[in-house]
Amino acid sequence: MQLILMNESIIVCVRSYSKYDIPPEINKHIGKLYLFERRLECSKEYSDDNRFESFLNDNGMHTYKNGVAARWAAVKAGLGVFGNNNFLYTKFGSWVSIDTWLVDKELEYDGQAEKIAACPPNCRRCIDACPTKALSGALLMDMGKCVAQLSYFSTELYSNKLIPEDFREKMGTWLYGCDICQDVCPRNKNKWEATERFPNLDALTAFIKLENIVQMDEKTFLETIQPRFWYIEKDGLWIWKCNALQAMVNSDDAEYHKYIKASCTDENENVRKMAAWACKKLGL
Repeated sequence: MQLILMNESIIVCVRSYSKYDIPPEINKHIGKLYLFERRLECSKEYSDDNRFESFLNDNGMHTYKNGVAARWAAVKAGLGVFGNNNFLYTKFGSWVSIDTWLVDKELEYDGQAEKIAACPPNCRRCIDACPTKALSGALLMDMGKCVAQLSYFSTELYSNKLIPEDFREKMGTWLYGCDICQDVCPRNKNKWEATERFPNLDALTAFIKLENIVQMDEKTFLETIQPRFWYIEKDGLWIWKCNALQAMVNSDDAEYHKYIKASCTDENENVRKMAAWACKKLGL
């Protein structure tokens, strides 16, 4: 029997994650949103969501979580506006996560929370800074060129192929996600507070070192990295290793050369191919 929820209202919750401290060892390797993943059971946000959903259920509402386009719902709810880079901007800047609940009860609309200005008409900071030119204009984006998408969701990766060579240098040292268009945005200036530590994040920093990733075994990957960064699936250790080899090349650090050469004998064919490209690029 299938339960069909007759939607009457949409509840939108926007929360800032800029309160969390970023370990410097993994800054510029992992996108900030993924470091402070609200869907992890250890997070305060996860517990808060469960309590809120129980509250709705206890008050006679059936709920369906995250069943609508979150950014659009937040804009329609008056909680923020779209920036030129397509992110939602609130009084916290764009460093926010969004959750939505469809409920089968008509609720009173709260009205706009706070007036948020749009991007200045001539600002192109995010567009000009995008290394792969995924952003080609205000609100114009080619997801197939986005560094974040290339790092975990690209068509090339899904078909068990390497990221095209044209993109490899442009991806910098990012392993999973990207923050460039948000980092350069004037609207995010002085918005990061870094007043709290996110649960269990400090213990992860050693595993995110580039040399540790390219040498990582399957067991360590499945126990430490994959449960936290699940967009790359359980058979995707090779993707992490390839991303790390790219990052080594782009870091211009000779200390990584021995790890690149050692990766030429990795058991995975794609890792060997990426290591061979890296050696050629660096003249090793």
